[in-house]
Amino acid sequence: MGLYFNSVLTELVIAVLTLLAVAYVYFTRNFRTWEKKGIPFLKPIPFFGNYKDLILVRKTTGVLLKDIYDKAADKPYIGVYAFDQPALVVRDTELIKKVLVKDFSAFVDRNFTPDKKLDPLAHRGLFSVSGQKWRQLRMKLTPTFTSGKMKRMFSLVDECGKQLVTYVEKHTEDGVLEVKDAMARFTTDVISTCAFGIEGDALTSDNSVFRAMLKRIFDLTYVRGLALMTAFFAPALASALKLQFVDDLTMNWIRKTVWSTVEYREKNNVVRKDFLDMLMQIRSKGQVEDDDNKEVSQKSSENFVFEGDDFVGQCFVFLTAGFETSSTTITFALYELSFHSEIQTRAREEIQSVLQKYDGHLTYEGLQEMTYVGKVVSETLRKYPVLPFLDRKAVMPYTLPESNIQLEKGSVVLIPVMGIHYDSKFYPDPERFDPERFSEERKRARPNYTYLPFGEGPRNCIGDRMGLMQSKVGLVHILANYEVKSCQGTPFPIVFDPRNSLLGTKDGIPLRFTRIKQVPAA
Repeated sequence: MGLYFNSVLTELVIAVLTLLAVAYVYFTRNFRTWEKKGIPFLKPIPFFGNYKDLILVRKTTGVLLKDIYDKAADKPYIGVYAFDQPALVVRDTELIKKVLVKDFSAFVDRNFTPDKKLDPLAHRGLFSVSGQKWRQLRMKLTPTFTSGKMKRMFSLVDECGKQLVTYVEKHTEDGVLEVKDAMARFTTDVISTCAFGIEGDALTSDNSVFRAMLKRIFDLTYVRGLALMTAFFAPALASALKLQFVDDLTMNWIRKTVWSTVEYREKNNVVRKDFLDMLMQIRSKGQVEDDDNKEVSQKSSENFVFEGDDFVGQCFVFLTAGFETSSTTITFALYELSFHSEIQTRAREEIQSVLQKYDGHLTYEGLQEMTYVGKVVSETLRKYPVLPFLDRKAVMPYTLPESNIQLEKGSVVLIPVMGIHYDSKFYPDPERFDPERFSEERKRARPNYTYLPFGEGPRNCIGDRMGLMQSKVGLVHILANYEVKSCQGTPFPIVFDPRNSLLGTKDGIPLRFTRIKQVPAA
């Protein structure tokens, strides 16, 4: 019996060691990529590459890439490895311009690739589609985010802003409110009404289905956080490990919600002039009608299909991208303003002045006139870029400027937005919150491609106008009615959630709200 046990144990040990040896070879097989090309690189660790702190949930992606950016302070770029996958982290602003704009044809695609079977809605959304399909979708969807379309949707967003004020009034306890949750409820209602034409009820009910579903997407476990991270940096590994970002229940709910709404509108000739209406125009007519309601051609792009998950995927992207980015931006803005009363006072005075001009009502035109509020939002996105890096993948061989170094087709390029935003060469004393960095004079003095919260070039964020509009509306309604200060539970310094590839707080952000009397109600 003893001999048999020893034999089995020996075989087990050999099997484990063999498996480890195979895994070691697999996860180190590309570790000489940058050395062979003569590109400076950070020494990788087997199984982790240079992403150990990310994989072990010690740092969030933006902070990790910022640290890499800082380590390469005298270099235009530096090579790193995500697990075993090589990626080039670019620092030089001229090279960033080439990747994002000048040589865009060589870097059309993102590396971000959700599995088409496990995450079909994310896979087919505009953010992740590639090649000719991306070009067609981008062309079709661009007219949905013109200033004219935003103006039409403004009243829907403004109504949610009014409900936000009511929510704050009802849910402060001893003057304290958990801001992260409140702003998430606000953007949930904005997105549900603008994208789906459905009342989300996140600000009026604790039983909001939209709120519950978005929490299922963004309340990340380690495994789902790993799924999101690998989709950005090692998509083949994500597929091999069957890592799913959005569960089937949530995806099926989104499909059902979209198609039931489409069916109802088609049967009853309902027109709301929201995002879903515009998608329905693309589906039926091939394009969106212009801002003057003129008839459009029935002609559609050759081989362009806009049915099934291709259609629902765009709703999914609008839902997820619009929700997380804006709620996080408003949260961070209020957090900073709670520590900077002079900035908050100046923003409020501008808000009150513009509201008085428009008889106490917030209008689309009035929002554009609130230039200092715009600076506050810009500085918030500088210090807290929600997507703290940009990823691109070479679709053809590319020779790095002023060198004979060639990147092969499929090579990944990363642009560390957070690192650039915290570079003291561009933003002196970068930890300081200073909206005046975005005065016209100081913006002109900075090099281009040093402010990238929405990316740049043909593949920049298509919904930046919508994101800025709802962020400003939420902020204006709060500041017109409340003074916001930090309280005993307010975290300092702020702690980012290491499970999330986007930039968000690990815990809640409680702040103290004091009602302002005798001011125009926004």
